[in-house]
Amino acid sequence: MRILTATLAFLVLSTFTLGQEIPPIHMGPRVGLGLATQSVGGFFNNTDNLLAAPVVGWHFEFPFHAQISFMPEVLWMSKGSSVRNPAQNTRTRDAFRYIEIPMLLKIHMEKKKYDEGLYLLAGPSLGYFLSGRSREWLERDLIRDVSYDAPRNNGRRLDLSGVIALGKEWKRTALDIRAQSSVAPFEQLTNVRNVVYSVTWAYRMAPGKKEKKDKS
Repeated sequence: MRILTATLAFLVLSTFTLGQEIPPIHMGPRVGLGLATQSVGGFFNNTDNLLAAPVVGWHFEFPFHAQISFMPEVLWMSKGSSVRNPAQNTRTRDAFRYIEIPMLLKIHMEKKKYDEGLYLLAGPSLGYFLSGRSREWLERDLIRDVSYDAPRNNGRRLDLSGVIALGKEWKRTALDIRAQSSVAPFEQLTNVRNVVYSVTWAYRMAPGKKEKKDKS
């Protein structure tokens, strides 16, 4: 049954592709700013303050339709949270470094020009925990600074997330706003999920594509 469904889906997409220009393959760097927090018990149920950290990586874009592309990425990003307690005058910062591999479906909303206009992104993302650090301040004094290891602290080294995004692209650049949340709890005992909101900018290169020269 699964093979039949996949075959029918392939035939439908092939039919849509006929008679339409397929965009070239793109790739390039992606940089941005991520705002990480954590939720307990549900998706995007934020309970902590936002932790700001850079997002750096590389993206690929493989079109298989004039308006639909598969876009895998390799990103370095941070997850975690920042918590302030005004009553006790304390601040806690938990920063977890990840290699993130989003596997996204990109849908162009402009029918006339595939490399300009708005687009939607959606898909899963697999994160691999690299390292973590938990710090706590009392007023301005650092009173605790310890490393965090996911398996040792009842956490998961692999973090599966769902990603949604809205973006705007031009011929060589793209800008999008993203939101992602863990599908399974990051910490098994406390049911904590990682949530990251981010704004990313990408430079789009088309390897091997040569510009046409006008003949006069």
